[in-house]
Amino acid sequence: MAAVGRDVGVERATRRLSRLEAALARAEDSEAKYRSLIDRLPAITYTEALDDGRTLSVSPQVEALLGCTQDEWMADPLMWVAMIHPGDRDRVLESCWESNRLEEPFRAEYRMIARDGRVVWFRDEAEVVRGAAGQRLCWQGVMLDITAQRS
Repeated sequence: MAAVGRDVGVERATRRLSRLEAALARAEDSEAKYRSLIDRLPAITYTEALDDGRTLSVSPQVEALLGCTQDEWMADPLMWVAMIHPGDRDRVLESCWESNRLEEPFRAEYRMIARDGRVVWFRDEAEVVRGAAGQRLCWQGVMLDITAQRS
């Protein structure tokens, strides 16, 4: 009789494991679809730390649009500032600091100078991501290439 009970328990555990594996496969498929969409946008997506502005993640488009790798961008917290066109830098940094101070969304249009010397216009929009309890987690943003509209 104990063997029958054990078999039922094993069967239930096996069914539960199968359901969990199926759910994991669906989640992995969803993430792959999301990543595929993000990777094809004419935009750079990013997340930044709240305290020091350190880049936590940046999409691969940073290389196509600005000529630097994801690793380079993430390793140098001042790369974004250095690549902003000198004519826009003060205005953009002031707007960024004000957004941080007030904890309001950051919105700006500005030029950046790519490594090959091209001028690329961006519409940059970022917001603070908050956890379930309202705690601030990070900045999350998107830098949309609007060069064609500005030319």
